[in-house]
Amino acid sequence: MKYFVRTFGCQMNYSDSERISSVLEYLDFTPATSQKDADLLIFNTCSVRQKSEDRVFGLRKTLAALKKKNKNLKIAITGCMVRKTSTRAAAQNKKIDPVLHIMPEIDIAFKIDNLLLLPDLLGQKNTLAHTPEDNNYFRINPKKETMFSVFVPIMTGCDKFCTYCIVPYARGREKSRDFDEVIAECKKHVEEGALEITLVGQTVNSYGLSFIDKQSKKFECFGESPFAALLTEVDKLSALGLKRLKFTSPHPRDFNETLIKTLPKLKTLCPHIHMPVQSGDNDVLRRMNRNYTVDEYKKIMQGIKKAIPNIAMSTDIIVGFCGETDKEFENTLRMYKDMEWDMCYLAQYSPRKGTYSYANLKNDVPAKTKLARWHRLNELLTKTACKKHKPFLGKTVEVLVSSQKRKTCTGRTPEEKEIHFESAKNLVGKIVSVKVTKVSNFYLTGELI
Repeated sequence: MKYFVRTFGCQMNYSDSERISSVLEYLDFTPATSQKDADLLIFNTCSVRQKSEDRVFGLRKTLAALKKKNKNLKIAITGCMVRKTSTRAAAQNKKIDPVLHIMPEIDIAFKIDNLLLLPDLLGQKNTLAHTPEDNNYFRINPKKETMFSVFVPIMTGCDKFCTYCIVPYARGREKSRDFDEVIAECKKHVEEGALEITLVGQTVNSYGLSFIDKQSKKFECFGESPFAALLTEVDKLSALGLKRLKFTSPHPRDFNETLIKTLPKLKTLCPHIHMPVQSGDNDVLRRMNRNYTVDEYKKIMQGIKKAIPNIAMSTDIIVGFCGETDKEFENTLRMYKDMEWDMCYLAQYSPRKGTYSYANLKNDVPAKTKLARWHRLNELLTKTACKKHKPFLGKTVEVLVSSQKRKTCTGRTPEEKEIHFESAKNLVGKIVSVKVTKVSNFYLTGELI
């Protein structure tokens, strides 16, 4: 039996997919080269934006054709689109996930934290989960896509309840993994050859600070920032060969002084931070329920920049959020000019069913206006990104090579700058020295030294 997992969304989803693959191979499934060759097809979905869900709903015709070709094909769905673990066999009870009603081609829906119950859902003997309440799927060893660079989830869920976001409803309330469990997983990865570890979570620096975490009192011993304590402990794995430590993505609300003071002490921490701001206007931030002001965000980033002067910074911005006026957008534009982020991931607001903004705020910014604002910010982004690349020209940088096609290698610097260079040798998974010979808007070009 062959399986294929198709992943949508963030690094957290890709990390989850590695655990899905591990469970399936434990059940003697083998990887298929494409979804056309699979006996079991699993979609690990994202639902942060409505467009993400629409992409999945748009697959119905393709899935129907696959099932017509392979009568034994089973299709499952997991990730943020799923609210209830269920199978089509339970349809007579009407206690199935809504996705199964919308997409009759799908046989199984399971919440990712019920991954240990997947054998039961597939009708196989389950020696993974001992009780229906056993939902610590993080204890599953992931089938890693690469050995040299790995994602390690340190929490699940979110407590921030941004008005445009579905994640707290999709993944539930924020809950952090046991400290020793995270360290043990990181150590195992390094012993198996990991040079780079990225700690991931919906709001990764909120580790140990959620309502559920505080109730458990397991993180009290780590002080004001359990995340700072976690970073410090993972950093010690440099003695075993860890070269690079990253994390994504933090929330400004929980980026305290303790954490900022810890960052420059870490030997392996990469000088790059991705901190979503979403808007440069205080009124828009309030409507988004972001719970910080523009000045508070700037103060945090200035503190980080002071601690690590050479740090590269990136962010997320949503344009055209409910009620955004021309003046409010201009404030965002002004903030971008002040901050000069190295990179920004821009999005036009679209209503997401199930969120507060969908139910209570008017999507009253015209589509043409959203697009025009997006283009203005994107033009500024392009200029700023090129400006930030210019200081690298002529410098020698350390590159972790992630892929190679014929002689062309692609990798990233510690500052998260993409760079291309040529080599006759296979260098994937190695850290090499490269001299930067050319800069462009969104990547560097260099020569192997």
